[in-house]
Amino acid sequence: MGNLWQVNEDSFSTNLKQIQSQETVFTIGNGYFCTRGTFEEGYPHETPATLLFGVFDSVPVSKEELANAPDWIGIQLFVNNERFRLDKGKLLAYTRSLNLQNGVLTRTVHWESPAGIRVRINSERFASLADEHLGLIRYSVTVDESPKDLPVAISLRANFNAARGNYDVMHWETTDQGHSSDLLWLQSETRKTNVTLVQTMSFNADTTAFQKEFVDGDIEPSIRLVGSLNPQESVTTEKTVVMCTSRDSDDPLKSALAHHQKILNTAAEETAGNAHNVFIFDYQLQKQDEAWAHFWQQADILIEGDDKAQVGVRYNLYQLRINASDDDSRYSIAAKGMTGFGYRGHVFHDTEVFMLPFFTYELPHIARNLLLYRYHLLPAARKKAASNGYAGAQYPWESTLNGEETTPPSIVHPETGEVIPVLNGFIELHITSSIAHATWEYWRVTADEKFMRDYGVEMLLSTALFWDSRAEKNEQQNDYTISNVIGPDEWHEHVNNNAHTNFMAKYNIKIALEALKWLQKTAPSKANALIEQLDLTDERIAHMQDVQEHLRIPQDPVTGLLEQFDGFFKLAKFDQEKYKGRKDSYQGILGVHEIQKYQLIKQADVLMLLTMLRQEFDYDTKKVNWDYYFPITDHDYGSSLTPALHAILGSELGHTEEAYQMFMKGTLVDLENLRGNTPEGIHAACAGAVWQATVFGFAGLRVTEEGYTTDPHLPHNWQRLSFQFKHKGEPVHIDLKP
Repeated sequence: MGNLWQVNEDSFSTNLKQIQSQETVFTIGNGYFCTRGTFEEGYPHETPATLLFGVFDSVPVSKEELANAPDWIGIQLFVNNERFRLDKGKLLAYTRSLNLQNGVLTRTVHWESPAGIRVRINSERFASLADEHLGLIRYSVTVDESPKDLPVAISLRANFNAARGNYDVMHWETTDQGHSSDLLWLQSETRKTNVTLVQTMSFNADTTAFQKEFVDGDIEPSIRLVGSLNPQESVTTEKTVVMCTSRDSDDPLKSALAHHQKILNTAAEETAGNAHNVFIFDYQLQKQDEAWAHFWQQADILIEGDDKAQVGVRYNLYQLRINASDDDSRYSIAAKGMTGFGYRGHVFHDTEVFMLPFFTYELPHIARNLLLYRYHLLPAARKKAASNGYAGAQYPWESTLNGEETTPPSIVHPETGEVIPVLNGFIELHITSSIAHATWEYWRVTADEKFMRDYGVEMLLSTALFWDSRAEKNEQQNDYTISNVIGPDEWHEHVNNNAHTNFMAKYNIKIALEALKWLQKTAPSKANALIEQLDLTDERIAHMQDVQEHLRIPQDPVTGLLEQFDGFFKLAKFDQEKYKGRKDSYQGILGVHEIQKYQLIKQADVLMLLTMLRQEFDYDTKKVNWDYYFPITDHDYGSSLTPALHAILGSELGHTEEAYQMFMKGTLVDLENLRGNTPEGIHAACAGAVWQATVFGFAGLRVTEEGYTTDPHLPHNWQRLSFQFKHKGEPVHIDLKP
């Protein structure tokens, strides 16, 4: 397969959906911003986007969305006044490659203009992991041949394009623009949320024969380099861009200009160059290599014997890294990260259930920030609980910066075209226990006692209080029930006693009470303050214990089979054989209401419970539930979230081949656009599930108070699986062979 650190594209397809899918695949980023893999020269109906971590603007219905910033990558090339673009002239050769090892995107094009001039274009770009405000492009043009060997006029125009929106919605307004002798800058402001963004640019050529011109303008300010090349001559240019927002600095213009000039001056000093025309790409690339090497030293997974899986796993790890800020706890990771407009940059339980384990085990400082995001939003979660008549903290199904519920009340169904109500924000509750579970797991793995003392216990108790008040006492059966919910399987609404919801609520209360006991022993004054703050009377704690002990779990006491919710077993069976070769989900085929009559599941529900709390269930319980639920789950067109997650339970039960198939559905979901929606952004939760499938599934890693164990179930073609993780701050190396 060649280089196992590269994602390659060896030919150019004019299919627009393929182009837009590849824009997502070839996204570069560094956690502060991500930029989709559009072409510097543009292309008709492309979907360019640069999204910045936590920079939102308001929209109707869905409250707010990540605001697509002015496009910074644009470089227009004119060859004897004919514009180079992939839909013009004649394409002779084309390759594109994303180097996962250092985050550099490279493209080489051999092109013939309508007038018969042949040129080679090579572009390289990256978002600096060493300097989160910095983006760089190196762009080279070589004239291969021209009619009569005449010189060829070359014009290169590097710009900021302010006419970019989220599809048809424009979020930025230019408020100022200008240039100095070295730098051009554009200042923009979001229309509703009033976030200021400043972008600065320098654009230099490796020859003084090209003249530089600054062109001011509110929509497309640019720097032009104009000259000529004889056949076999080249020009190489570098476009350096710095981005800074009012979330970073009170004066982002001053900060961005100073930072940019410092970058140029430092490079000039290091290379003995001229700060007014310095080339910095190689200098910054060295820092980029070092920053990514540090990441891969900690997070890489080595797979021998399966090249496709190796590249796929590394690609998913790359995506997890570029979509998470290294030091900002004001925002989290969205369902599509910052790679596209899908889900508008909203944060779901995708982060805590699917992605956060990777960070907990590999980059705990980022995991801490992701949990602090939830801690900061406790006041909003308490407000949501109170507005629904409950105590404690109820987290929203979708959230952005202020923690309010941002789930739209209705949407147009993407497959059926129906306008359907979206009930998730009202009755899909399990995100609250997912956050509690992630908090507990973070503490269990990292032993970060300061976090637990100052933040974690409060989160656990606040969420437990919600479940305590949400559960309803059934006097006849002397138990508690939770009615009218949506479980993880979102194809069934208004259900009672969803097994996942109830068991996770029970577990939430259990760990909260354990955390309180720990706090009372280790920081009694803090515990007393928290007890007073949350009004945790002896009666309330006794009630919580009663709910925890008697919350109804619909489970056969003999076989261990869990009923997904009350009445699920009475639903009609569905003959899936009739729909072989389908290209839609079962909900898309049957409709939103009809599917609720059948035992068909969108995504792991009971099986996700058995995976998340695998230590709570024995082998026989896992087996009987796998045998029942796995066959009735829509693994292909239901949810992208859980195929890879199924690999954990499947591996443990010895279903290694099925586990591998599920793992690969997750691994390749974006690289091969398996679900047809990669143009809207990567499946970030799936990336996290791929890591979990590899480490918890095939390696069988289990971490306990005493240490760790592995129980490997490697796919038949894997000759080696090697990785490392951190346990209580200490690195642990795992190296497994059949």
